[in-house]
Amino acid sequence: MGLFDNMRMAQDMMKNMSPDQIQQLMKQAQDSKVQMDQMIREAVEQEIKKRNLVSRDEVEEMIRKVRSE
Repeated sequence: MGLFDNMRMAQDMMKNMSPDQIQQLMKQAQDSKVQMDQMIREAVEQEIKKRNLVSRDEVEEMIRKVRSE
């Protein structure tokens, strides 16, 4: 099922919903997005640690230290 099919299905579902129901659905979607963002952030941080990688901030700090010497 493609993106347009999903959008059409969601639009059909919302036709019979009240404004309050739509607002509640949008809040749930926003909450889910926040949770998903947090999960992704945590997974990326774990992978960085697992692979022993350095972050951009750490590299910038190293460069600053070398330049100041």
